[in-house]
Amino acid sequence: MLGAATAPIILGSIDDLQIRAKVDEQIAPRVRNGARAVAYRKGATTDPIPLEFLRIEPYIVPRKSMTGASSERVDTRVLQVVFRFANCAGRKTYVGQQVDLFIEE
Repeated sequence: MLGAATAPIILGSIDDLQIRAKVDEQIAPRVRNGARAVAYRKGATTDPIPLEFLRIEPYIVPRKSMTGASSERVDTRVLQVVFRFANCAGRKTYVGQQVDLFIEE
């Protein structure tokens, strides 16, 4: 029997993936519409992934860091910037995989 947290099936295309970057509110004014950015998968620092700018979410939100601790705290607020990239076979990236992201000023 499946638990409530287990989806019986997941549908969707992973040919194109999106990255939601969380930029600290103190440096948020330095991010501009159309900003160029590049990402690196963990452990693949010589293989940059060029990103396409999609949008800046229009509001600052509390950063939620889910550590599993019983005393979760939100002590920073962030601006969310969304980018997209093609998930090609030569550099396979998995849904939920973390990347290091650099946004040009």
